[in-house]
Amino acid sequence: MGKSELTPEEQFLKDGDRSMDVRPVDIHDPVMEAIGFGKIRCTPELETPLPGGEAIDIMRRVETETRLARDRKRILRMPVRSWAAALILIVLLGGGYSWYTGGPRQAAGFQYEVLPYKPLPVTKSGLMISLLKAPLTPGLPPDPAASQPQPRKQREEDELWTLKYNKGFNAIKKLLLPGEYATFVLKQDGREGRSQLGVYHPLMKFTDYSAFKSSAEKHLAPHLKQPGYMPDGYKFDQAWIPPSIKKIEEKELLAGTGGIKLGDGFRVIWRREPAGNIAFNSSSLMYRNGENQINLNAKRIDEKAETAETLLWTKTTTIENIDIGGKQLIYLEPSGNEDFKVGYKYKLVWADPEAQIVYDVTANAENTTLTKDEIIRIAAGMMN
Repeated sequence: MGKSELTPEEQFLKDGDRSMDVRPVDIHDPVMEAIGFGKIRCTPELETPLPGGEAIDIMRRVETETRLARDRKRILRMPVRSWAAALILIVLLGGGYSWYTGGPRQAAGFQYEVLPYKPLPVTKSGLMISLLKAPLTPGLPPDPAASQPQPRKQREEDELWTLKYNKGFNAIKKLLLPGEYATFVLKQDGREGRSQLGVYHPLMKFTDYSAFKSSAEKHLAPHLKQPGYMPDGYKFDQAWIPPSIKKIEEKELLAGTGGIKLGDGFRVIWRREPAGNIAFNSSSLMYRNGENQINLNAKRIDEKAETAETLLWTKTTTIENIDIGGKQLIYLEPSGNEDFKVGYKYKLVWADPEAQIVYDVTANAENTTLTKDEIIRIAAGMMN
């Protein structure tokens, strides 16, 4: 490398090395290759003079002029040996480095901060979003006794009960109007010790967001607005609201008589559930890009419940809290080297304690090309 090709700073280092009897080392090209510029020379760029008449004619990151002047003076006072050692270390490491900061991170037009994991409150009574106490681990070998084939007589009886259950379910379904729900019990005459409880409460599905929104408002289901951001290629696919029965009168059903006869002594005793016994405590949206899915979910938590939300994790799952404008979420990302799959690539969970609702954004694990910043931005668009 000729002297005319060196920048003033490079010439300063080389002259310093020679003055201290240090053998010159040409590290310009290796460093440029390490940071991705190959052997391309950077053309000097004329800079605006700094306060005090100083000027620099090298390429630099845009910084405040006052700070740059101060830092430049400090750098030029560093020992030459320190400069050379630092540059050689970068070359030996392949030009890569990492830097962690506890301050805000900028991504896709918004800031977020990564914090250590901690549970998040959901209700005033103290229910929390928290991790499962222990990480999931591969299952133990099956019990040899459990793998023994079921006796033929027992297997045939179970198959008969399944057949009658399905027959009773379909019979009740035909008797109900759209929007009606029922509970029932399957019994067999002469078999007082065996019965099977059932519920008919199909999902309400929507392929139009406005229809979903209207139904959610009508049934007081948790509100899920469409996010302000969705990655390219992802489109609204469907939404659903699952009804649930607040209280099942099992004893009343078991004590009932009559019902629908199904043959072989089987019958179902059932009742049409009143509107006041139906709850709509959750709702979901799905966005799809081919086989890839993003699911948005909301679930209302009962103050009397034992737990709010328990998150599945493994020993290699990344678990962090994400702070977006003072609102904290729990972020989970399983490793790609899991012994088994937990069913998602990314999951973000947070709560609205005032409404006692838990929200989550989940990206499926199959062939997803989403990034961490994108999934965080989706959640941010739901909260704003």
